[in-house]
Amino acid sequence: MLVGAATDSGKIRHMNQDYYYCSENNSGVHLYIIADGMGGHNAGEVASKTSVNVVKDYVIENYSKERYKNDRKGLVKEAFLKGNQEVFGLSEGCDELRGMGTTLTMALIEGYMLYTGHIGDSRIYLYRKGNMERLTEDHSLVEELVKNGSISPEEAYNHPQRNIITRALGTQNNVVIDLDCRKLEEGDMLLMCTDGLTTMLNDKEIELMCRETDQPQLLCNKLVSEANIRGGRDNITVIAVRVRWEN
Repeated sequence: MLVGAATDSGKIRHMNQDYYYCSENNSGVHLYIIADGMGGHNAGEVASKTSVNVVKDYVIENYSKERYKNDRKGLVKEAFLKGNQEVFGLSEGCDELRGMGTTLTMALIEGYMLYTGHIGDSRIYLYRKGNMERLTEDHSLVEELVKNGSISPEEAYNHPQRNIITRALGTQNNVVIDLDCRKLEEGDMLLMCTDGLTTMLNDKEIELMCRETDQPQLLCNKLVSEANIRGGRDNITVIAVRVRWEN
């Protein structure tokens, strides 16, 4: 795997409440996680960092266990549930953290299989042979409005309430997680990002930059830079993973 990552607080926010994890190539587990925390003071930062670390640790510690060898989606789901339990528990136990939550989006690659878990409005894109597909659905108010025909996708991009999410990790005891799996191909590029990128660049613009830059780290740097040039209204985090297995 060729991997790049970049994060920035943006031009408006003083604190970066995004958090991410990229596994090392020699770890044996190809795991990539991205989170965008929400909450007052430093609560969002606590939520995102806690969720990523709990999910990461659970996946790595249980990856080789017999019960999960043929149930990777089950591994992803259980890791998310552990993360939700931890964040919600911290929120309930401390007034300063009460009500905090986070988006959480994860990609686990095993061979040419991709397993994903997702909650919130961070995103995973798959860029393949010049075309880009969004693999996740935003759990947001504007996404619901688009789905029921109240507004168009173009109107959603500039909607004043586009930052309102309808599902998050850690805000309640029970959580619904989107789980998926699909086959990857040699040369595919996975792009994971928080909404600090997608509020500044639309899908076509992101696709064009993927087409122009095939080096993951350079692509991440360029996307974060462009989001800041356009205003950087939120924290921006991007992970890019090019699928390449060496013989």
